Amino acid sequence: MDLDPEGIFRDDSDEDDDNLHEREANKEMVVYLIDASPKMFTPANAAKPDENQETHFHTIVNCITQSLKTQIIGRSRDEVAICFFNTKEKKNLQELAGVYVYNVTEREQLDRPDARLIKEFSCVEDSFMNNIGSRYGITSGSRENTLYNALWVAQALLRKGSVKTVSKRILIFTNEDDPFGGITGAAKTDMIRTTIQRAKDAQDLGLSIELLPLSRPDEDFNMSLFYADLIGLEGDEVVQYVPSAGEK
Repeated sequence: MDLDPEGIFRDDSDEDDDNLHEREANKEMVVYLIDASPKMFTPANAAKPDENQETHFHTIVNCITQSLKTQIIGRSRDEVAICFFNTKEKKNLQELAGVYVYNVTEREQLDRPDARLIKEFSCVEDSFMNNIGSRYGITSGSRENTLYNALWVAQALLRKGSVKTVSKRILIFTNEDDPFGGITGAAKTDMIRTTIQRAKDAQDLGLSIELLPLSRPDEDFNMSLFYADLIGLEGDEVVQYVPSAGEK
């Protein structure tokens, strides 16, 4: 009979520790960062205007709802947070404008998804305008930068746990490829610089920032305007990113 010389003296607690480390290594913490600007609530297909046509906001809510259901079944240790930006109301520990962390009672802001979260989030669109509200958060004449604020809040939500054992991700959903397009001059340059630096600071801490760009049939999402720099894409990566993100 073959014996493992290291295993002979291994007790059950050692095995439990190994199992815990293995489970932690496969665990994900994800912040869904959802653009809630008015542009997200316009019909997704501008070529076919229809009152009943789906919006990008509706599409994303459905997408995340399905993802949460999958996590409950297959990845029960994962933890998630849902955060809207470009909102009229604010709800975050940092008290930053234009950012609303969505949650349900008896649940931490970053926690395992549960049935109540899925049920209420799937219907969030019905009461969104009344309870949370939509607005353009980056406008000419204002120094407010809701995208910067959102990245800051997302990073804070992912503070717990070590990046050595847990995968930490920020997923940005938006159909606005040029969030600073309405600003000019030094103000625009400064806001772009500070936002990209905020993203880099998060990445330096081991957080992954990913973009799920939403394109219209007659208007492709242009990564090179801003988001390629935000998430750190270069060369051919920029061209290939939108198709690969669509597959996700």
